[in-house]
Amino acid sequence: MINRLPKKLLGLALLLALGMGTTQTTQAQDLNERLAVDSKVTTGTLPNGLKYYIRPNSKPENKVELRLVINAGSILEDDDQQGLAHFTEHMLFNGTKNFPKNELVNYLQSIGVQFGADLNAYTSFDETVYMLPIPTDKPENIETGFQILQDWAQGALLTDKDIDEERKVVLEESRTGKGASDRMAKKYLPKLLADSKYSQRLPIGKDELLKKFKPDVQRRYYKDWYRPNLMSVVVVGDITAAKAEELIKKYFTPLTNPAKERKREVFAANPYKKQEAMFLTDAEQTSTIMLLNFTPRRVEADKTVGDYRNTLVEQLAFSALNQRFQDLAQSATPPFAFAQAGNDSYVRGYQALGLALMPTADLTSAINATIGELLSVEQYGFNSSELELVKKNMISRIEKQYNERATTNSSAYLGEYQRNFLENEAIPGIEKEKELYTTLLPGIKAEEVTVALKKLFSKEDKEKFFALVMSPETKDAVVNNDATLLAAVKKAFTQKVEAKAEVAVKTTLVETLPAKGSITKTEKNDKLQTTTYTLSNGIKVTTKATNFKSDEILFSGVKKGGTNTYGAADKATASMLGDIIESMGYGDFTPTDLEKALAGKNIGLMPSMGEITNVVSGRSDVKDLESLFQLNYLQLTEPRFDESLFNAFVSTMSTQLKFAKSNPQIAFVDALINDMYNGSPLKPIAIPTDADLKALNAKRAVEIYKNEFSTADGYHFFIVGNVDEAKLKPLLEQYLASLPATGKEPKYVDNGLRLKPGNNKFEFKKGTEPKSLVVAQYFGEAAYTEDLALKANLIGDILTIRVIEKLREEMGSIYSGGFSGSMEKEPYSQYIFQTQLPTGPENVQAILKQMDVEIAQLKDKGPEQKDLDKVRIAIVEKRKEGIKTNQYWVSKLQQLQFEGRSIEWFMNFESEINKISVQDIKAAANKFFDGKNSYIGILNPETK
Repeated sequence: MINRLPKKLLGLALLLALGMGTTQTTQAQDLNERLAVDSKVTTGTLPNGLKYYIRPNSKPENKVELRLVINAGSILEDDDQQGLAHFTEHMLFNGTKNFPKNELVNYLQSIGVQFGADLNAYTSFDETVYMLPIPTDKPENIETGFQILQDWAQGALLTDKDIDEERKVVLEESRTGKGASDRMAKKYLPKLLADSKYSQRLPIGKDELLKKFKPDVQRRYYKDWYRPNLMSVVVVGDITAAKAEELIKKYFTPLTNPAKERKREVFAANPYKKQEAMFLTDAEQTSTIMLLNFTPRRVEADKTVGDYRNTLVEQLAFSALNQRFQDLAQSATPPFAFAQAGNDSYVRGYQALGLALMPTADLTSAINATIGELLSVEQYGFNSSELELVKKNMISRIEKQYNERATTNSSAYLGEYQRNFLENEAIPGIEKEKELYTTLLPGIKAEEVTVALKKLFSKEDKEKFFALVMSPETKDAVVNNDATLLAAVKKAFTQKVEAKAEVAVKTTLVETLPAKGSITKTEKNDKLQTTTYTLSNGIKVTTKATNFKSDEILFSGVKKGGTNTYGAADKATASMLGDIIESMGYGDFTPTDLEKALAGKNIGLMPSMGEITNVVSGRSDVKDLESLFQLNYLQLTEPRFDESLFNAFVSTMSTQLKFAKSNPQIAFVDALINDMYNGSPLKPIAIPTDADLKALNAKRAVEIYKNEFSTADGYHFFIVGNVDEAKLKPLLEQYLASLPATGKEPKYVDNGLRLKPGNNKFEFKKGTEPKSLVVAQYFGEAAYTEDLALKANLIGDILTIRVIEKLREEMGSIYSGGFSGSMEKEPYSQYIFQTQLPTGPENVQAILKQMDVEIAQLKDKGPEQKDLDKVRIAIVEKRKEGIKTNQYWVSKLQQLQFEGRSIEWFMNFESEINKISVQDIKAAANKFFDGKNSYIGILNPETK
């Protein structure tokens, strides 16, 4: 169900906060009613057991999303196969019956599908999923897409040679995950997963086995588990159900199951047997994180309306609890930088209450505050006002999704159909879900939400849990080992707590409406289908009405200015300005007050300062557009000074950053930036230092903010989406034309900061794992043209293809990496090509040598025609899809009407890109890679 709030934990450290909402009462629901399958979805099962899901959907046009879902993952590996479920995933891109070796990637690139960005796959404990987006403008593409899925299903070649060549790539992927988290995980996973089989079957596997396994061992895994009765095909996109079903039957009916198939066992999550704690430290851990997990419970998927209601009750509980945690984290004396609760486990089909937190000071206070909120709910319950807020959010979100049901992107449906196959999650459709939300939510009372949480936090749960701390140090005065951690948690369960007070929420954003301005000029642009208004205070507003999303309006305001306007004394405050201002709030609203005032409104607005511009970026649905304008007026005119909240922000930042440079890559990047800018006091801040944090000044932040954001001077706003011009004009006059103007025109500022000239190399040693990182930049100044900027982009993409083919596929020296090329016109005309390549120390010199070879060949001969064709079609395909989105147009209109790029060139883009030849790229490469300026940074581990 696309509208059910997520319950999955992402990673082992952070539990996701849930968001929700309220309102009207309608007719009662039959709680025994079975949840039916959405009538817009065609489902079926072939005679061989393969299940399929088909949903025709025209957003985006001329594209279909295909997924092959295998109900098998690393949990099914035999002892001699650890890591081979994931290895098999790799091999399906390296040789199948119809696409030997790398022909699959070559073919897909030739039709505009990019490896990694579009074409991808993943392996987890219980499933393996292959993702394939296919352009449908040519019928043969669709046919080939289904052929690829069939090849993945049972056409892998798995030759000895291909397997041996891929070992290096998989081991490089394994290398990328090594470090503090991996070392600590090896210690805590057996306890966290209660010695279940899951603790012994991490998808990445074991390096020693990956180096030496015999190819037949992998073939055994593929034969056992890649079979149709463990498979599903999901098809969503611009295709008819009849055509998709025809192709599924054509390509998947011939698949067969083994004569003597192995049972697909379902493995249990073991319960905790007692109260246990583990306090782990690692010199490269960047912060202190605590997890508190309770025993998982077996759960069944929702089958009836009554089940669905129970899930809503539970989600309300977690949303309200997480809101309490967020209020504490944003208070003047935060006990933690964050704390979150979730209800899931790492095992499919199980749920368990879990907490995660990052203390701001001592662990005892953070533990007491987090557990204290659980105890407060247990003893006093949730109150009606906090539940009304989360109900409002839930209703608002479901209404937006319902309103956009005809313009929902295909990718939004894939996950729910996949979960229906793997977990039996109900898929009743957005129409039914909106009906259920609006009829069920009003009847859910605070008392039953309290009971739902108490069931997950019972006396038995408190007697059996696992507490874990991962920390870079053991300096906490009280909690610093296994025993003291356990004692702190047990003591927290005995603390006295208070009920959460009912809080009246102010909802009026603008108490006194400002004096209206006026629209003084209106200009139409037929080519762009835009209208530009000039307001009485000089602000320009460009609007573009679209039907890309039925209930979306995007909003952006930009003016010249930025951090370059300020010197070294203000660098830290200017660089972190948006975060500082957001931490203190606006007008009479603290951040938590403002969040509550906006409950039930699908709006958001964020200020930010770039190097040369100031930007406010926002979004709204149709009904809340005036509220967005009010929020914009409030935020631009009334930044709030609150020293206590500012001090809390600085304290939290200090806690989060104190050990950041313990991570080798973070320390490397910080040192790299310092070196490449010759230690300039104006250099970008990668990781704020104690000195940077001490330099922050709340009053100065408000002053800078008012200078940069609060006046009308130089603003150009862009509003794109389902906009009604007649309703928009009065809002422009009331909330934008009323902004004060000083008559001082802002400008771009070049502060003189430049990369170190010449060809330079920087070497840095840190870390105990055999991990390296190569960073390369090639840069210079050149007169900006849009044609030359496009060629820089193409060259970056061409070099990415060469990196994948040479460094990954042939040399096996990297798992991932690529180049990017770009040009900027302001504050000075410049270009830069850059790459980051994670690898091992034994590969560094070979990688540097090969990069030189690739650049030299590009300069000498130009690219291969096929590579130029690949990157060209990928850009064109992405543009075709992007041009039907509001986000694309907000960005593009800013380029065209604020930055002054050529409208004619934009309108003729496909003609411009198609006329670029191999010789053109060769000439551009010689211009860019002139041998004058480069910077190579190398991170290697410390010498033992």
